[in-house]
Amino acid sequence: MREPSFDDANLALKLYELRRERGLRGARRFVGDLPFEGWEAIEAAMQYEHSHNAQFRQATSYWELCASFVNRGIFHPDVYLDSCGEGMFVYAAFKPWLAKIRETNPRFMNQTERVVNDNPNLRERCELLEKQMTVWRAEAAAEAAKKAEKKAGKKSGKKKSKKKK
Repeated sequence: MREPSFDDANLALKLYELRRERGLRGARRFVGDLPFEGWEAIEAAMQYEHSHNAQFRQATSYWELCASFVNRGIFHPDVYLDSCGEGMFVYAAFKPWLAKIRETNPRFMNQTERVVNDNPNLRERCELLEKQMTVWRAEAAAEAAKKAEKKAGKKSGKKKSKKKK
């Protein structure tokens, strides 16, 4: 494999500059939060009519583009690892649902999956992300349950106060 070059560094800087763009920043935020909302939210966002479908497509295709550069030898995998961790985060976050997503979108995250599988350092990083994702999902589920419990308590409190009148 070739050594990283100044071209790799320049591409990494350009990719960083692009992801600072306001629209892509919002799309990245939406996609970063989406997997913690569960399959129903992901499935909904994949529908063209969904208000955030464009953001979903923009962010995931951005990271796929970056991974494709690695797969085609344009971008060194070590520089990708150093500068595109968010792309691997997105892949790890959606990994539990890849089979379902690929039923309607067969190429979803294929480039990132390939770059992870073909590069031991990227695979190791992704495995760490997957372990952390399990913790984050459990925390998100606990927080959602807590909010639902609190909301249910407020509703039952309102009903009781209406009865007193």
